[in-house]
Amino acid sequence: MISSPETTNNFNETIEELISQGRAFKGDTLEELAEQIGVDSDNLVSSVESFNAAVETGGPDELGRTLFDRKIEAAPFYAAPRVPTVHHTMGGVEINENAEVLNASGNPIPGLYAAGEVTGGIHGANRLGGNALADIAVFGRIAGRNAAANQ
Repeated sequence: MISSPETTNNFNETIEELISQGRAFKGDTLEELAEQIGVDSDNLVSSVESFNAAVETGGPDELGRTLFDRKIEAAPFYAAPRVPTVHHTMGGVEINENAEVLNASGNPIPGLYAAGEVTGGIHGANRLGGNALADIAVFGRIAGRNAAANQ
């Protein structure tokens, strides 16, 4: 699918809206885009050339990636900051109602408590966005209270 300025993301925002908010950048050349995002233009051009070469061969590229759609070759060019985050650990360590970490047999591991995004099993096979907030507060307090009581 080729995007247009009217194409929206999952939050119903267009690229032009993101650019006007300073959350994305647009350049008519890779060098112009590089200047806007504060990277060396030679490095950006070289990276795009390497990516395009990997698209032609089907990869892998120098980072080991093999999933490619199409070359980056037609202006305008866009960039937006991305940072890795931990949103929620599905299938993390399992805890019980006392925030005790359970072993493979389902028994509490003495002195080991957990809460928040390192835990799993609370929401079943999936979870609804925002539910971790209550989970963090409730089980964080339970874990803290139980850990302090068992020193």
